[in-house]
Amino acid sequence: MGPVEELRTRLADAGEDVRTELDAIHRNGLRLGKLVNTLLDFSRIEAGRMQARCYEPVELGAVTAELASVFRSAVERAGLTFEVDCPALDEPVHVDRTMWEKVILNLLSNALKFTFEGTVRVTVRRSSPHAVVTVADTGTGVPEAEMPRLFERFHRIENARSRSNEGSGIGLALVRELVALHGGTIDAESAEGQGTAFTVRVPFGTAHLPEGSVVSEPAGTRASATADPYVHEALRRLPVSAEGVAGGGGPEGREAGPLGSDAGPTRSARVLVADDNADMREYLTRILTAGGYEVTAVTDGVEALDAARRRTPDLVVSDVMMPRLNGLELVSRLRGDSRTASVPVLLLSARAGQEASVEGLRAGADDYLVKPFAAAELLARVRANVELARLRGHHLRWRTALVDSLQEAFFVCDESGAVVEINAAFTDILGYGTEDLPYAPVHPWWPDADADPGAHEQVGDAFAGLLENARGSYTVPVTRRDGRRLWIAVTYNKAEDPDTGRRVTVGTFRDVTAQHYAVQRETALAALSTSLSRASSMPEALSGALDQLRSLWHADVVLAAVFDGDDTPALTATDPDLCWADLPEGRRERLDALRGRPPLTVVTEHSGAGVLLEHPQGPLTLWVDLGGDRPFTSEDQLLLSLLSGHLAQGLVRAHQIDQQREAAIALQRAILGPARLPDGFAVRYEPASRPLEVGGDWYDTVTLPDGRIGIVVGDCVGHGLEAASVMGQLRSACRAPLLQDPSPGRTLAALDQFAAGVTGALCTTVFCGVLDPASGELTYSSAGHPPGILVHRDGTVRLLEESRALPLAVRPGRTRPEAMCSLSARATLLLYTDGLVERRRLPLSTGIERAGDAVQEGRDMPVEELAGAVMARLAPDGGHDDDVALLLYRHPAPLDITFPAESSQLAPVRRALRSWLAQCELPPNAVQNVLVAAGEACANAIEHGHRNAPGDDVRLRAVALVDTVRVTVADSGRWKDPRPAANAHRGRGMSLMRAMMQQVTVSPGPSGTTVDMQMRIA
Repeated sequence: MGPVEELRTRLADAGEDVRTELDAIHRNGLRLGKLVNTLLDFSRIEAGRMQARCYEPVELGAVTAELASVFRSAVERAGLTFEVDCPALDEPVHVDRTMWEKVILNLLSNALKFTFEGTVRVTVRRSSPHAVVTVADTGTGVPEAEMPRLFERFHRIENARSRSNEGSGIGLALVRELVALHGGTIDAESAEGQGTAFTVRVPFGTAHLPEGSVVSEPAGTRASATADPYVHEALRRLPVSAEGVAGGGGPEGREAGPLGSDAGPTRSARVLVADDNADMREYLTRILTAGGYEVTAVTDGVEALDAARRRTPDLVVSDVMMPRLNGLELVSRLRGDSRTASVPVLLLSARAGQEASVEGLRAGADDYLVKPFAAAELLARVRANVELARLRGHHLRWRTALVDSLQEAFFVCDESGAVVEINAAFTDILGYGTEDLPYAPVHPWWPDADADPGAHEQVGDAFAGLLENARGSYTVPVTRRDGRRLWIAVTYNKAEDPDTGRRVTVGTFRDVTAQHYAVQRETALAALSTSLSRASSMPEALSGALDQLRSLWHADVVLAAVFDGDDTPALTATDPDLCWADLPEGRRERLDALRGRPPLTVVTEHSGAGVLLEHPQGPLTLWVDLGGDRPFTSEDQLLLSLLSGHLAQGLVRAHQIDQQREAAIALQRAILGPARLPDGFAVRYEPASRPLEVGGDWYDTVTLPDGRIGIVVGDCVGHGLEAASVMGQLRSACRAPLLQDPSPGRTLAALDQFAAGVTGALCTTVFCGVLDPASGELTYSSAGHPPGILVHRDGTVRLLEESRALPLAVRPGRTRPEAMCSLSARATLLLYTDGLVERRRLPLSTGIERAGDAVQEGRDMPVEELAGAVMARLAPDGGHDDDVALLLYRHPAPLDITFPAESSQLAPVRRALRSWLAQCELPPNAVQNVLVAAGEACANAIEHGHRNAPGDDVRLRAVALVDTVRVTVADSGRWKDPRPAANAHRGRGMSLMRAMMQQVTVSPGPSGTTVDMQMRIA
């Protein structure tokens, strides 16, 4: 090394290139000298000629700490923590300094080589009768299977991660031999992925050492030059810094003088150099840069693969033996990636011979060069491979340029659905580039399954279709790399690789986020407008709008609280069972706090959002709860604000319509018919035109001066508001003649004349009758109206078809006929308009027959229940398309008497009840039983129920059905508790009632006592 040192000194002022070359020669000379010395040491040990110069007494802690300090700069430059804990021992240890230096330096060099993060630790301790030195690290560790061979000569662990793949495999073997010459031992403990600890034990004293090799005084304290090769080699293994190679080398990729006018390529090419040896890496970089190439240098195969994927080079020059990923595996990975499959690879290796070359070429390399090589040969091979690759890759580059020129994103999926090729527009839209290809499903741009399961499922379904179908298109939500939600419209088709026969999916997509949200806003506004327009009231409008919002966002629940001045706000929710008190305290506070926000300003929290809007009855706060499925995005906020403003306007309109409707309904009900009907009657009315409550049909009952009841059911032509206006005039016109002259025929004749002068009254049909509720006699006349239906208690049905004549205003001035019939006890009369019985493609008689059957089957029902049952049974599936009016009467009408709680009232009540029972045509014994039972119930009500408040009212109600008589007596007091022991001659009223009637129920309560009695009759 002397001549090299002299040249370095003499040429200290020479150019940078010269000094760089001399530094490389010097470093490699040191490495070679270290390797030769190590081999010589082994040779001496095997020959038995390895002897220590002298074993001198040293303070082992100080000597070891001094040797360790030589490595401090290298360890700290590697980003590791270096801990040296070497206190003074209580007695010296006899060591050969040169041998001990090799032991410590080898162990430290190994620790630095295999440790990438954490700590390297050196400790010295006494463990009688030994001095114990430990060198430990937190590096990659040694596999358990390799531990028995750890100190074996020339053994190296394959595929171990290290800073360099260089090494002879004799360092640890030499350390063990050197420690043995000191009479000591070395052990190792290691856990893969956690680190390794080497423990050296050296005995105190001299008894274990050869005679004549021990000196009594130490020779010196300074470390020898033995450490230089170790330190230089360690520094060269460290990563390249911004200033150059760690350890002081020149920068990689710097320019050098040209090697010849034809050495470089015809135009600049990118070359990727991969070598774990820093000197070789720099040498290759200098040669190729001087040859006109753009060079990127990396330290191993993993870095080379990442660099090639980030930016595809024109050529890869790679060493074969490298840590983490060797050159052969690098070639295999490059060939397996569509982005780098066509990149030529030139392998460099110190392994000569045909077998090594064949192995490299078989792995997929384009060329193989054996070290050492001439720079001119390297440049020639590089140029040849670059030019050949350019010729072969012209079509591929042209295709790539065309694909990248597309404004739409382009992608190719393999058979598994992994995205293996993309263009620049793909990266621009989604933010995912070629460096991470291939993108295996589930692709990273899919919406998160936990945050937004609905969107994730939507994309999953679309992706399944892409794999199954030959072609198609879809629009789905995706998540850009920066987290923004996008919507893309995808079109795809299947294609077949002509070389391999593999089927791939080729597709394009474009960003349609703006269009999607515009359509979403328009669709949501249209749906909300439709919902508001269909609502018949303001509560219905609000409820329908909340349902629309819930459907739009797939929300768990949507709430609206109206603060109308009451202590408890009025709550409307998509969950109909939810009330204000059921809400969690936090939710109530959130809704209340929204009142302090500006109107239509959306407030978000977790996975929900709220907004304040105006409501005719007070501030309305609205909350949309997504239930934690996904966040409420800015687009969601904009849409909610827009819909809320539309909803506020809709509610104002609905409120105005409600007010108008209430006024209209009041007017409609005024012309429809009496709000209070005589006893025994029940009516139903259903207009065909909603939301009107009236149409062209009507009913009326008129109490006549002589106690009889006028009954009118009519039907004007048409329906809706025009027919209702005609109906109102005819109904009013019919009442006056009926009150003046209770004759149905003459009433219809007078109405006939009136109708002739009313536009729209032509062909109106009317049934007019006069009923005597005491006798059941009915006089009637029909102006073209469907016949009334009379159902007797035995089930026989009679149609009131007599006295039929033409509808009104057809031939006015003619006399109208009359007919009479008698309603038997417990008979039911049905009058109706044709909307009840008229059906398309069926004769009217069929509908009339069905109506008769409905009354016949329900004749044992109370008349009010029967009216609902008839309407339900005869209602068509799609609802009535014509107005319907229905009037029912049960003869006799129920008896309903309210009298003061005085004993003098018992006789009149008894007479009224007897007369009513006679109308019901009950057997004499049944009449007597009812009278006795009712008398006892009334007497009890007067005596017991009102003992503290005499004169209060008692109510008696009697109803006769086909086979049952029911009597109810109710008071407003409380009966005394029975005391049979104190009043032996009293307390038999209840027993008597139960004996007379088949069912007796006494129901006391805070508002009084009710006695309900029933009897079956034939």
